[in-house]
Amino acid sequence: MKFLFSVLAIIISVVAIYYFSRQTNSQISVVQSSTPLVTSSVSHQCPSGFIKVPGNLQYHTSDFCVMKYDAKCADINNPAVGLQPTLGSMTSGESNAHAYGTYKNSGAGAACTTSNNKQIVSTASGFPVTYIPESGNGTDNAENYCAHMGWHLITNNEWMTIARNVEQVPSNWCDKNGANCGFLPGTSGKILANGHNDSNNEASAGGASSDSALIAGDDSRPCFGTTTDGSNTCGGKGSQKRTLTFNNGNIIWDFAGNVWQWVDNTVMRKDEPRSTTNGVPDQGWTRSDFAPGSLESVLSDNGKSASMGYDVFRPSNPSWNATNGVGRIYHYSSAIDTDTTLYTFIRGGNWKHATDDGAFTMHMSPVPTKTNINDVGFRCVATLQ
Repeated sequence: MKFLFSVLAIIISVVAIYYFSRQTNSQISVVQSSTPLVTSSVSHQCPSGFIKVPGNLQYHTSDFCVMKYDAKCADINNPAVGLQPTLGSMTSGESNAHAYGTYKNSGAGAACTTSNNKQIVSTASGFPVTYIPESGNGTDNAENYCAHMGWHLITNNEWMTIARNVEQVPSNWCDKNGANCGFLPGTSGKILANGHNDSNNEASAGGASSDSALIAGDDSRPCFGTTTDGSNTCGGKGSQKRTLTFNNGNIIWDFAGNVWQWVDNTVMRKDEPRSTTNGVPDQGWTRSDFAPGSLESVLSDNGKSASMGYDVFRPSNPSWNATNGVGRIYHYSSAIDTDTTLYTFIRGGNWKHATDDGAFTMHMSPVPTKTNINDVGFRCVATLQ
């Protein structure tokens, strides 16, 4: 009998302990669920005029911030408004009385620096800063302008992080006029939107009524400035879509078209990719497609050295070419070249290179110290704060 009482006592104790444990754990769970994690209150921010880009392990990039627009120049006392020089002014990018809709950074008093009471900004208003080298020319260069603000010139890995992101977003695949978007990447008859690239535009958005870079609009009008009927809408006469959307919903302007952009990467001429035309090796400077089906000249390799390789400049789908809106490459092709001159990448295209323009477009002929180019600008990158 004593044995039975002992067993019952043990059972009662175990049940009591189990019940108490359940009650305690339940209370603890309630407390934990009502207490936010410390990390949830941390909000990483980008500087004004920048947008967040999701990182890419392949390119060794963590999340970063990029200028939403081409780099512009503004007065230090009014950084929210980009400058739009008029024809004949000291900073107007022009030739033969034609304004190209760019900010001419070269010349006395023109540099967008604090000594001239100006600074680099990322704003919808204002003409893109051009006539500026990637490096060299003292401190008046794209690298230094970004660094002066605590940022850096976009690298090729960062460029490719963006390009490989936007190529996979359906809303970036549209009709050539920028309308009817929202298709699977590579859908026949659709293109990856490749920006303002046909030399036609609204006079109100550029330096002139044609052959001009443009200011940007608001995100609700992605074809702003590209029409010739005053509509400024995708589907209007001559419209072209200037925006691309990241997979996080952020929108970037003029990543393709408008003005070329310096990228912080160089390659020796002898290491540039080679190409063939109708099976015959090309010799010298040429423009080529990434894949057959558009131009007769097509890449036959991806270049040499650590500066080059398939993933350095090409879209993820090896069959895509300019017909898909991804752009083309301008390069030096030679199987016997030994020239070690360093050339810098410029990417994206400009307002007049038509189907050559695209998110993957690359031009490999400018030297980094080249100053007086009226259609090459830049874009800065910042770390998340």
